[in-house]
Order: sequence, then C-alpha cells, then structure tokens
Amino acid sequence: MKRIDKVAELLTHYSEKQPVTASEMAEQLSISRANVSSDLNQLVKLGKAKKTGTKPVFFFSTTPKEKTKNNILDDFIQKSPSLFHCGEQAKAAVLYPPNGMHILLTGETGVGKSMFAELIHTYAASQHKVKADSDLITFNCADYANNPQLLVGSIFGVLKGAYTGADSDRSGLLEKANGGILFLDEIHRLPPEGQEMLFTFIDRGVYRRLGETNSERQAQVLLVCATTEDTSSSLLQTFIRRIPMRIEIPSLIERGLEERLSLIATFFQAETKKLRTPIEVSTNTIRALLGYHCPNNVGQLKADIQLLCAKAYAQFIARQEETIKISSYELPHYIREGLYNTEDRKKIWLLLPNMNARFFLFNEDESTLFLPNDAKGNDIYQIIEQKMSDMERIGLDTSQTSEIIDTTITNYYHTYNTDSVVDISNLEQIVGSEIVATANKVCEKASRLLNIYLSDNVRYGLALHLYNTIQRVKRGQTIINPRITEIKREYAPLFKAAQHCLSVIETDFSIQLPEDEAGFLALFFTSNEGKSKKLPQVEVIVVAHGESTATSMASVVNKLLGEQIAIGFDMSLDEKPIVALTNIQNYLISNEQLKDVLLLVDMGSLINFSDELEKRLHIQIHCIELVSTLHVLEASRKASLGYGLNEVYESTRNIKGLSTYQKDDDHEEKMMKLYIVTLCTTGEGSAQLIKKMLSNRLNLRNNACEIISLQITDEPLLEQTLNNLKQSGKIICTIGTFKLPLNSQHFSITDALDEEKTAKIQSLIDYEIAFEGMRTNIAHMLEYNDGEKLIASTREWVEAVATEINPEISYETKVGLACHIVCMIDRLKQGKKVSSFPQTSTFQEKYTSEIAHVQKNSQILETYYAINIPEDELFYITAFFMNESFL
Repeated sequence: MKRIDKVAELLTHYSEKQPVTASEMAEQLSISRANVSSDLNQLVKLGKAKKTGTKPVFFFSTTPKEKTKNNILDDFIQKSPSLFHCGEQAKAAVLYPPNGMHILLTGETGVGKSMFAELIHTYAASQHKVKADSDLITFNCADYANNPQLLVGSIFGVLKGAYTGADSDRSGLLEKANGGILFLDEIHRLPPEGQEMLFTFIDRGVYRRLGETNSERQAQVLLVCATTEDTSSSLLQTFIRRIPMRIEIPSLIERGLEERLSLIATFFQAETKKLRTPIEVSTNTIRALLGYHCPNNVGQLKADIQLLCAKAYAQFIARQEETIKISSYELPHYIREGLYNTEDRKKIWLLLPNMNARFFLFNEDESTLFLPNDAKGNDIYQIIEQKMSDMERIGLDTSQTSEIIDTTITNYYHTYNTDSVVDISNLEQIVGSEIVATANKVCEKASRLLNIYLSDNVRYGLALHLYNTIQRVKRGQTIINPRITEIKREYAPLFKAAQHCLSVIETDFSIQLPEDEAGFLALFFTSNEGKSKKLPQVEVIVVAHGESTATSMASVVNKLLGEQIAIGFDMSLDEKPIVALTNIQNYLISNEQLKDVLLLVDMGSLINFSDELEKRLHIQIHCIELVSTLHVLEASRKASLGYGLNEVYESTRNIKGLSTYQKDDDHEEKMMKLYIVTLCTTGEGSAQLIKKMLSNRLNLRNNACEIISLQITDEPLLEQTLNNLKQSGKIICTIGTFKLPLNSQHFSITDALDEEKTAKIQSLIDYEIAFEGMRTNIAHMLEYNDGEKLIASTREWVEAVATEINPEISYETKVGLACHIVCMIDRLKQGKKVSSFPQTSTFQEKYTSEIAHVQKNSQILETYYAINIPEDELFYITAFFMNESFL
C-alpha cells in the first residue's frame, strides 16, 4: 500500500466534528510530519479530504469510515440509560479472558432479569464468545425446588441407578450448554449441596453427574444466575465469592418516567408485530400506564399492555374496524387509577407531547408517540454535540447557538452545585474505584489551591464527568469546550487550578488532556462563587390551533434547552376555547406554586385567555401572539435563567433582533397597515361617533388597524384618500349609509351599533392579522422559494372554495386550513410523505359530494404547483371546510 493510501485510510476515522492534525497522524503512522502534510494536501486537491483552521490546521475525510453498528446491548442501553452500568458490567464479564466471567443478576420480581440474560447471550454470540449455533439454555430452579435430587440432576445429569427411578443415564443442562451460556433463574432455590457441586465446575471447569464418582466431565459454559432474594442470606457465601460479577437490575420506579414511556412504546410496537395491525392508543391511556402502581415491574407492565391489546383486538375483529383502538374508558380500574396520580402528575403532563384527547398510532416500524432523548444526561460532551447538531439542523445562527450552549453548560453544572443530597455510597459501582480515587484527589487539590470546600454533589458529578472523559479519550474522540475563552477570562483563578488538576488525571490514567478539559473542570469549582442559578419564576405556555403545533414547538425548545420549561396546548379546530382555557387553568392549579405566566398564542381569539386567567387565578400574565419556535425558544431560555415576567416578555417581543430570518434594515418586514373607513356626508358627525364607539369596542391590535373618517361629498378628495390608503395598507371594511365601489365588506350604521355585527368586524381584523403573521413569520421557514406568494394564493383558494362549500366557517378555520395547505404543498414539493386520514370509509360516505367538490377545485393547485394531492389530504381539507373533527 502506498504512503498516501495509508494516510487516506487513517483519515477515514476522522470527520468534520472530530478532525485531526498532520502531527497527530504522523505520530500514529510513524511517518515524518512533512510527508504526511504533503499527502494530506494532495488528498484535499483530489477532493478526498478537507481542511480547516490555522495553526494548527485540522484535516478530515470527505468519505468517513462507516460507523460500526451498535451491538444489541448498546442499543438496549440507549433506550434504557439507567441500565448503562449494567450493560458495561455485562460486556466486561462476557469479554473477560479467556472464557468470560460468571454473572449473578439480582433485582425484584419482574425487573427483566430473564430478558437481560437473553441480551447477554446475543451480545456474546455477536462477539464470538460462544458457539455460533448455541442456544441460551434456560432453567428455573423453582420448578423442582421440592425435589432436590431432580433439581440437581437436571443441571448436572444423572447416572443410572443414582436414585430410585433413575433407570437410565441422562445428560444435564451443563452438557447441553457446552460452548454457550446456561441461565439459572431463581438460583436461591438450588439446595446447598447443589451450590457446592457448582463450586468445582466454576473453579476447574469439570463436573460429575449425580451418582457418578469415578470420572469427571468437562464443559465450557458461562453461567448467568438470577435471584430475587437477598444473596447474603439465601446463597452460600462460598458460592457468592465464586461469582464476582454481580449486576443489580433496577426496579421500574427507579428507572423513571422517561424510560417507562420508552418501554410502553416498545411493548405496543411488539404487539403490532404479533397482530400485524396498527394500534391506536389514546393520550389518557398512555398517561394511565405512566402513572399507575405496577408492583411487579416491567413484567407486569408488559403483561398489562398485552391484555389491553388482546381485548382491543377482540373488539377490532367483532366490529371490523380499520385499526385496533385502545381508549382510557376501557382500562381496568387499577390502571385507570394512574390518571389520578397526584405525585407524578406534572411530570407526566410535561413528558407527553400532546395535551388533547387524540390517539397515538403504533405500527411495526414507528409510532407517533414522542420518546425522550437517548443521550446520557451526565455526559457534557454528548450534550453539547447533540445541541450543536440540533441547532444546525433547524438553522439557528451563531449568536443563538452561543446563547443556548451557555445556558446548557450553566444548567449542567448547576445540578452539581446545589444543596440536594446525592447517594455517594454506590459511586464506585457506577464508575469504578480508580475514577472515584482520582476524583477525590482532584477535589482535594482544588480545595487546597482555592481554599474552598467542595460538596459531595460536586465530587459525585466530577466522578461521573471523569468517567466520560476517560472513555472519550480511549475512543480517540476530541474534547472541545465552546466556552473556553470566556472561562479563561471570567474564572482565571479556577482555570489555573484546574490546569494543575489535569496533571493528576493524566498521571493516574497515562493520557494527555487539552486545556479545553481544564475549562470543564474549572466550572465544577464554582460552587462557592455565589453564582447559583435562579429558579424559574415564569411559566411559558404555548397555545395554538392544529394537531400538534404548540406541542411540537414546546418539545423542540425543551430538547434544545435540556429542561422542561415550555408546555404546549394544542387546540383542534372544532374545540371550543373554553375547553382549552379550562385545561390551562387545571394545569396551572396542579403546580405546587403558582408562577407568573407568559402566554404565547397563534391567533387573536386566544389573546383574551390572559385576561380571563388573571381574573381566575390572581396571577400576572402577559400574552404575545403570532409566535414561532424562535419566540418560544427565547422565552424559555430567559425563563430558565430565572428572569422575571417583564424581562422575559420584552426579550421575546423583540425576537427579530436575534432571529435567523431577520432582514437588512432597509428590507425589514413590516405588518401591513389595516384600515376601517367610516363614511358620512361631512366626515364628522355620525362617522366620528362610529369611530369613537368602535375604538372602544374593537381590539385594534396595537394600532395595526386604524379607523379613518371620510366625507363622501368631496369626490376628488375621497378618491385620492382611498388610493393613498390602498397604497399604504388594506381597507378591510367600510361603514356608513352609502356603499363605495370597493372590494371590501360594507356595514351599515345600524350594523355598527349591533354588538353581534361588531364581532364580525373584529373577526375581519383578526383574520387579516393572522395572515399577516403567516406572511412575516412562516413564509421564510418554508422550503418553497416564494413562501409569501404561496400563502397569498392559498388564501385566495380557501376563500373561493369556502363560499361554495361552507360560507359560515370561522376565520380561525380558514387560517388553519390555509396553513395546513401551505405546509402540505411545501412537503409535496420536497417529495415528502403526508399523513394518512383516519376512518376514511365512514368519512367518505358522509361527505361524498363535498369531497368531490374539493377534488375538483384542488386540480387548480395541482396544475399550478405541479403536485399530486393524495386522497387522504383531500379528506383532511374537506374536514376543515365541514368543521369535522378528524382526531
């Protein structure tokens, strides 16, 4: 292989996120730096590599080596991070030379010991530590606990005549498991003599059948034992000493609600594979499964979900429905009680991505149920990398990225600089004695250098951090601290002390660490700096129409910030506002302490929620309308830092100052000015009275709408004034005795005095404001080149079709439908899929003619935008027009 090929091969291990210098590669290849640098630059010219930075210059491959697929244990741990250490112990035991280390699994009934044993066997096979064709031999010692001879004989085998009834030689499980793994469940039921017989096998790899005395048999078997009992009282101490690898599987409660949600999703998906049919599960059913008392752990949770699916499947067959459906009304009483779980109520509400009574869909490959982030919360490197990736994907600019990373790092270190109590006694089991010893050395050295006291919380967090640091260095991953410059400047004494502490770590583990790592260490020493993080004083609530608009924005923001700050409430188009208002009120009341609230809404009809909630709850509430994800992000970021309501409100209102989509000053987007024109013969009199009355009755949306009084007798002046108004904005309606030839709605003076007709005028204002919000806030987020034109033409189409199908639909529905169609066209133009419509046959029978009318009119959109609108989308659009719920 040529030298440049060796360089190219090694470079495939490095990517843009983890680049390498010429000096580092020269050291690894034992080639001079000059030659490596020459080859790297040649690869850059050939397009096989790229370089970045100056002094030093970093290189990375444009065709990086394909990542090794995770093994089954790693995949399992990603979904169950609380079992991370269990997985690491299992891998260490399987890989321990020469033939592995025997394992003892402990834990309560139903925690998943048998399942974990199966994972160990699969992992061992993937690592070629057992025979490729070997099966996991499983035996439950409790099955023959009342017959010790039969129990021992089943494991070791029986010699003919060993006891009454032993009329032939019989091989045991050890013989059958030769070259593989034997799983002995309920090992505490094995009698002492049976445990003693295992001593010889564990020590020497030989055993005798029951009744055999003259010969020994050999087998290479990895033992995995399991028990629910206290090992110190149920097993011989001499037996326990021979199985040094003990893995304790935590209970379902200890694993937390996020993992419980992940398990629920996994079990429902497993049932869809068995039944070969999608399963729809209501939000309240998921809430109940998260909250109910489940004493028998994962095993009971799985069995209960299987029972629910079995009952629903029977109804599915009997009623000949399209999907299997599970609702909370059909839950057994003991599961339904989970809906009234007061202890975890808030956590459950924050964990679920939707607040209305819709159904989540599960099939073999995926589900619509949001699952929590898989990244381990104690790895600051992974947290930062994940945040950077997420922010890059949604297109945030450098200033926003910097602010969010600052918040992320602040929150991370705050968790270890609080007065909360940590259990430091089991730290060695988590990270190992070497890491704990080094963490203690670092804390002692820092305490001497800085003359400060470091709490157990800091020692605990530092040990977890060092564990991740050592693992990262061993994997050859780089360590980059985005705040290194700021830390060196603002925490100079702490940074200097951290640099001295680096030498302790480097000596103990024979590694080299960059100064970026000193920046991370320095922040652990800030516990006495008086910079403790304020608790959030403001509740950020997002309310929006649509299937998952609000909750999607809230979940994206919460994931970016790493905290559950924003809460989303979705409103279906047929839902009455009072229902959403009640849900928000109930949520706020469920909090232990009422906070001030920043309400972020998508339409004008929701802005009145703030006044109503203030009256009911006696708290301070500010409201901002026409919000985007960036508004929610800024509000949540400020709230997480402990700012008060006024500061959060003002910062969020001025979001354009830091928006990725801001224009140059000369081209800044402005809301179109709206005009209501009142007419009379003099421009005074009745016109002025109407203007004054309407100014008191109408919400002019911060003067976005202006009422103009004109006289109709001076035609030249009237025509010139109207032209000026058209050029500077839009006339949405006129009021007066005479109607002008304008393309806008007209109201008589009598109408203006009627409160019901005044409400229609308010709807016109809100309608225009909503579409202006779409134009200024949403248009730039679309992949479609001319988003504003797409929104304008879609609005015209919706209004035209509405007059034919259902002229009475509200402006909220029109706006919601227009937004839906805009997003649909945007997705179809990108070649992406759109959602399927539930209950198609029933809906089609009910609205046959309306669907046909929508299909006919949709040909205009298909022709103009060169798309094919699927049948499911035609059903969705028809449902909007008919005010029909499709949830």
